[in-house]
Amino acid sequence: MGRMRRIGRGGAPARALVRLRRGFVGEMSPTVRRAAAMLVDALIVVEAFVLALLFRFDGSVPDRYWVNFWPFTAFAIVVFLVLLYESGVYRSVLRYTGVYQGVRVASATAIATGVLFLADFVVELLYRRPMPLSVLLVGAVLAYVQLVAVRLYPRIFYELSLREVGQRDRALIVGAGEAGVTLARQLWRTPDADLKPVGFVDEDERLRGEQIESIPVLGGVEDIEKIVEERGVEQILIALPEASSEEMDRVWRECVKTGVGVKVVPKLAEFLERGTIELRELQIQDLLGRQPVEIDLDALTEFVNGKRVLVTGAGGSIGSELSRQISRLGPAHLVCLDRDESALFYLLEELARKGLPVAEPVVGDVTNADKIRALFERVKPELVFHAAAYKHVPLMEVHASEAVANNVGGTLNVARCAGEHGAEKFVNISTDKAVSPANVMGATKRLSENIVRSCAGEYPETVYASVRFGNVLGSRGSVVPTFRRQIEAGGPVTVTHPEMTRYFMMIPEAVSLVLQAGALADTYGTYVLEMGNPVKIVDLARKMLEIMDADGVEIRYIGLRPGEKLHEILSEEDERRVPTDHPMVARLVPGAPAPSDLLETVEEMTYLAREGHDAKALTLLRSTVPSYPATLESLAKGS
Repeated sequence: MGRMRRIGRGGAPARALVRLRRGFVGEMSPTVRRAAAMLVDALIVVEAFVLALLFRFDGSVPDRYWVNFWPFTAFAIVVFLVLLYESGVYRSVLRYTGVYQGVRVASATAIATGVLFLADFVVELLYRRPMPLSVLLVGAVLAYVQLVAVRLYPRIFYELSLREVGQRDRALIVGAGEAGVTLARQLWRTPDADLKPVGFVDEDERLRGEQIESIPVLGGVEDIEKIVEERGVEQILIALPEASSEEMDRVWRECVKTGVGVKVVPKLAEFLERGTIELRELQIQDLLGRQPVEIDLDALTEFVNGKRVLVTGAGGSIGSELSRQISRLGPAHLVCLDRDESALFYLLEELARKGLPVAEPVVGDVTNADKIRALFERVKPELVFHAAAYKHVPLMEVHASEAVANNVGGTLNVARCAGEHGAEKFVNISTDKAVSPANVMGATKRLSENIVRSCAGEYPETVYASVRFGNVLGSRGSVVPTFRRQIEAGGPVTVTHPEMTRYFMMIPEAVSLVLQAGALADTYGTYVLEMGNPVKIVDLARKMLEIMDADGVEIRYIGLRPGEKLHEILSEEDERRVPTDHPMVARLVPGAPAPSDLLETVEEMTYLAREGHDAKALTLLRSTVPSYPATLESLAKGS
């Protein structure tokens, strides 16, 4: 899974043949090529008006018209060449001529015709021997047709030369929409792609029997197996980037019946970002896809652009994606803080490779209050995104005091520094496990939300917010990469309970909505993201087995681990959901006020956890999170 096939760079034989077919024209300098093009255009203008004059007089032109014709034609050549030059057509590469080029030639021709009509009118006033208007009109039309044709010929020759290069695997494209057509064009123009599109399939019955890019639309999804057999298809390319999970699942199941290779086309936005098409194998994310998230890019740009931004936990799954997306929004300065220096190194390397603004790496721990305070004093961040936290439920059950020190104490350090140093906004990343928590990790995250709420009252000049969402697909240590490793090892795939469900969201999608919530926040609130429908973990495992063609691998149920719940929810019963300006972001209004002495209690709790007084620290944790139902005995297991 996950392998990509890059389209856009040529193999040696294909490149050599294309260069040969371009001939000596490709060796000309730009100046020589433009001069040659202008000479050809001048000859076209002469020929067009000669034909127009002969047509006007049925081949027998009176001598007096020939006398007027040559000065008129010389003037016409000058007018046409000047206007064509000003339109920019001589700076265009001929083999990429398209509609826009034809429009520019048409515009230049229309203006030239108007100039010639005006000149002819002046000549008539002065000499009363003008060029016939029919010659002007017919000559202009003939000139336009030939000026466009001479530019289309290199494009046609180039396209045909590419389609004839080498042997290619026969490919069937599923989806004749914008993504499919874009893919077909790119395949034709990329000889080394080794893929020749032989047909489309599409659900739109109106397209059946039609041709797109000279490629026939052969049928619908239900016809895939028959088409593959009849047409000798060797590769199926699914070009449905906006399809729902149900649609993708249906298409994929039809493709699997054929036994040929299947690749998926990423979203069109990724084409633009990479400059190439990267075909990849189907991933579980494609079958669990959700409706596309609409993001107000203008609002996000205004939110981040020109600001000093701090991201804590920047080396983690959420923190690194926050750093990527924030980099694209033009911050004045981005600081990435994490205790994992290797994760920071790879993040910065990736940002540089993608041409994004360089961020400042800071190796440090959010539990180090002096370090955090010194960082805030130096950087004075205007926006703070707090993503540093321990997240693995079973591990935190065993090392509960570490969860308290990091998730609770770290949040207090960063949130207080944000208020003390006048940050505009502080956004805390939370989780659905903070709702009616059944484990230490969830309880610490619920307490971190309450810390943010208390800081909002203590530092009213800073807008504080928490953003709560469920699992993200593909994050380190999450279920998808765990299942993948188990399948690759031959199994078994371990599932805790046949009825366990979880909410899932793509990492980029979740982070985009976190930023959207941050932009929307104008007062304290806990914001919850629309997560769609929960997914059964066993269904996830079965789909991964199908995708990875691992029918013989066993699914084994191992029982709930300490602190795990069968189902997660996104809000408490006493939290009132209020809509925001974004349909996928809601604000939760809490029922009861936060305790007035919460921050002092948190300071004591953090001190006890750092000093190794686990049972006392966890007793305070339970007292500050009343919805945490665990007993003191179970809390003290890690002592």
